[in-house]
Amino acid sequence: VAAITRLVGKAAPIPALCPQGLGEPRRRASDDKSRPHASHFPAQAAPMLPPGTFAGKVAFVTGGGTGLGRGMVSMLSALGAQCVIASRKLDVLQQTAAEITAETGNKVHAVQCDVRDPASVKAAVDSAVEVAGLPQVIINNAAGNFVSPSERLSPNAWRTITDIVLNGSAFVTLDLGKRLIQAGKGAAFLAITTIYAESGSGFVVPSAAAKAGVEAMYKSLAAEWGRYGMRFNVIQPGPIRTK
Repeated sequence: VAAITRLVGKAAPIPALCPQGLGEPRRRASDDKSRPHASHFPAQAAPMLPPGTFAGKVAFVTGGGTGLGRGMVSMLSALGAQCVIASRKLDVLQQTAAEITAETGNKVHAVQCDVRDPASVKAAVDSAVEVAGLPQVIINNAAGNFVSPSERLSPNAWRTITDIVLNGSAFVTLDLGKRLIQAGKGAAFLAITTIYAESGSGFVVPSAAAKAGVEAMYKSLAAEWGRYGMRFNVIQPGPIRTK
């Protein structure tokens, strides 16, 4: 929900936070005693965005087959967007696309893409444009990570993460950005980074460095490409239980 809200730029009022009479009170998560700290973090029971918010929009989401990517695609599709999901595992993508399409009644397309390879990115974007049109929403969500003492890192281990996170985000962003400029259209770009991109963290140095690089890239492109109607934002999630 946070990702979708950031993309739109504004959210509908949350009923429980509205003045008396403007909305129905929501059920508090504090009623569920099995959830730690539930009283401090009440569940959001009402949609933050109205139906059809993304009607007529095309969304391109990397790493959209599982986890956070799948969750964002499910919400975007439910709100009317025509979604294209991309990753290396086509079988996973196709299953996710079929399931979300069945849930929302809104067609989700699957295209195979290795974000580390510019040629693969170009082919995937070509396919996305062919089946759905030029995206107005681009989410760089594909990532990789592992925990390791830094003194044990090999050059290959470093490249494994930075090629996916930093280079992959750059290849997708630059490919689509150039197409948007040529077409004279704007778009909203969103990258999923991490809280330690800013603070740093031991044992995940390649990921921290790559995610920080993505944030620097987005800040720079916001300054340069804002005049073309492009917006760039990042979200820094902490640990999220996705399975």
